[in-house]
Amino acid sequence: MGIRTLAILVIALCAISIAGEKNLTGNLRWDLLNARRDTVTAEATVIVQPVEKQNPFMNGLYSLIIPGSGQYLSERYTKAAIFLGAEVALIVYAAISDHNGNKKTEEFEQYAEAHWSPERYAKWINTHGAADYGPAATIDLNKVRAYDFSEINAWESAPGPSKVGFSHLLPAFQDQQYYELIGKYYQFKFGWDTYPMDVNGVPLSDGKDYFNNFTANDQIKNYAAERGKANDYYYAASFALSALVINHVISAFDGYYSAKSYNKEITASLNVTPIEGVEGKRLLSQVKVSVEF
Repeated sequence: MGIRTLAILVIALCAISIAGEKNLTGNLRWDLLNARRDTVTAEATVIVQPVEKQNPFMNGLYSLIIPGSGQYLSERYTKAAIFLGAEVALIVYAAISDHNGNKKTEEFEQYAEAHWSPERYAKWINTHGAADYGPAATIDLNKVRAYDFSEINAWESAPGPSKVGFSHLLPAFQDQQYYELIGKYYQFKFGWDTYPMDVNGVPLSDGKDYFNNFTANDQIKNYAAERGKANDYYYAASFALSALVINHVISAFDGYYSAKSYNKEITASLNVTPIEGVEGKRLLSQVKVSVEF
């Protein structure tokens, strides 16, 4: 054996030892070829794990609490964005509408307190109530100034010879009904500051013409329109809140069925498994595909 051949054999033995190979085949070429490969001793190695299944019930519950969350877990990102986006938009819309309703309510209430007076209304009852609609009254204006409307209510509820139209009692001051009724029923027209008055500040008789508002007609209509705008804002806020509930419910059902659909999709796993061959252990790639129906 020459020195050159011996050197090659030593190198091969060292390489084989480093690689973990303990047995020589006696074929120098074969042993050198194996020396360039690591020996595989591990069992099957999973490179890509199969996707875990989703729990439809839990995904539906998540979406009921936070719309779109169940869809996100099931990788339905477009649906998740739609439901969550609708949630945010409806919350913002409801908040803005409610704010505008409060602002408009404050405006028409301030207008009513500045332009409608229960004292003027009581003065008309004392002066013309008996002649126009009956019965006679002597309402204490000091009580009215203190927002005690008991005597006004007593006259409104008392029977009279022609009490047509006086079907409501003046509500308590600053009550929601207070602001609504004074701009809704003609019996309260005498309290508006555009209704004609005499030199003593007493509203004039309407000549028993209940529907005759004189110049107060436009004022009452404009006031009612402003109050209607506030109600429109509140209706919009109420609609948004109802839509929010619907969005949660629909998202919950969709989250449930999205998870079930997700679980039925094709799943795949990639494995590498060592196998025995004529050249020793080698890695074999395996792809497993499963479809659930």
